[in-house]
Amino acid sequence: MIRTPWFDNKQVSAREAELAKENELLKKQIRDLLTLEETGFFVELDSLLRATLNKTLMLCKAEASFLALTGDKPYDLDVRISNSVPEEKLQEIKDAFKDMYDEWQEHESNIISIKEFTLLPLMRRHKLLGMIGLKLNSSAPDNLMDILPILASRAASSLESAILYEKMFKRLLVLSNVFVLGKEIVSNIDINSLLEKFSSISCDGTESQVACVYRFQNTDIASQYARCSIGGETVIVSNVRLYTPILEEVRNKGKMILENDLENSKYKDTEPDKIPGVKLKDTLIIPLSQQDKSLGAIQVANKQSPGGYTVDDIDLLQILANQLASVLQNADLFYNLQKAYMDTLSALTSAIDAKDSYTKGHSDRVTEISVTLGAALNLPQSEIEKLRLGGMLHDIGKIGIPELVLNKPGHLSDDEYNIMKSHPTQGVAILENVQFLENVIPIVRSHHERYDGRGYPDSLKGDEIPFLARIVSIADTYDAMTTDRPYRKALSAQEAVKEIKRCAGTQFDPHIAKTFIELVEKTKI
Repeated sequence: MIRTPWFDNKQVSAREAELAKENELLKKQIRDLLTLEETGFFVELDSLLRATLNKTLMLCKAEASFLALTGDKPYDLDVRISNSVPEEKLQEIKDAFKDMYDEWQEHESNIISIKEFTLLPLMRRHKLLGMIGLKLNSSAPDNLMDILPILASRAASSLESAILYEKMFKRLLVLSNVFVLGKEIVSNIDINSLLEKFSSISCDGTESQVACVYRFQNTDIASQYARCSIGGETVIVSNVRLYTPILEEVRNKGKMILENDLENSKYKDTEPDKIPGVKLKDTLIIPLSQQDKSLGAIQVANKQSPGGYTVDDIDLLQILANQLASVLQNADLFYNLQKAYMDTLSALTSAIDAKDSYTKGHSDRVTEISVTLGAALNLPQSEIEKLRLGGMLHDIGKIGIPELVLNKPGHLSDDEYNIMKSHPTQGVAILENVQFLENVIPIVRSHHERYDGRGYPDSLKGDEIPFLARIVSIADTYDAMTTDRPYRKALSAQEAVKEIKRCAGTQFDPHIAKTFIELVEKTKI
């Protein structure tokens, strides 16, 4: 007797086909969600927003959509891109979200329904960055509600990076423009040389044995310094010893002091003997100030002609004080701008390092190694400064590389490696509009070139590779080898040196590699 199976083979085959189809659809959706992370490749915010919304539309098959960013207040939505959504509808949605914001904030639900639209809050670290709005229809995937939160999370991650990039890069451009202006004003000024000249002129012009120019840098007494002319010779005297009560009074009150008999004055215990080898008998001190800020002082002492200091002496010192105060203020402005600029660059490179958890501090270490190596190669200070900036910024293009590629635990695929190889040219694109940094662009572009011509992006060979880029290349490789990476443990310093020695003449400039190895062996790196 032939037994009839209790199941139908045709039904099983149909179900298997249906499951296979669903499986392929799910795989495609996962691929689409992962590629959404690649929108981080578009570091410009508007480009990222367009790419994000386009990929969302492809995934959800929505008939209308918009993407909004939050304003000064998180419930104020600024619609940046919309597709097939009338203005009045957008306004209704914005008003409705504003009304329900407090209630939503209590729960932070990842899907909101308003006016036939499904809204996806783009959240990072409990902060609302923006909103994707979708008008869905029957063509949407059946499992859409499962993948929407993942989609929002991926989009928020890319959006956070782009907002950070835009904010910091705008600040960088502003500081760069102001910094260049400040550099043009004082770039040829050697402050120490100026202080010497002003003290010498003060000494001669008032017929004094001693003249000192003081510069007050901050509230720390030990940091004050002065240059003095004694009988026509410039000397530097102990900073703390010079900062006596009479100077503190000038600094605090902002007024000149004329004392014709120091031995019988209230300053007799501190002023007459403050300069070794010279007894101060009388003195005139004029403050250096700009906009009610005390910058320093000019002091002359021991008038060589009879009669003491005159009105003409006071007038001359006041003219010199006004000129010097203006120069010192510009110098302080230049210094502060430079510090703010460098702080911004440091913050930007920290943001880059933060994207890759395995390379935290990498830019700082590459900078330190590059500067040390440059000094060992007897480079002039101007080239050392280029190395400092180039080392700090060599990987700035990685801000446009998706974190999935940067942090991948295994080896990169060919496509992923090509994305990673784009970071030097992306770095150039970021820096080419920053005038102050134009000298470091060759370092950023060429630090992955190889001495044998097999590097990227331009396949330069030997001396075609900028010299400073060859230095940073060794520093970059050494730090990479001696740091844990997702796919391997760090090498020891000895192992890394052995590898650099092996690759001298192929990957690295042999002369620079030799100097580097000598530095490591002397434990100077």
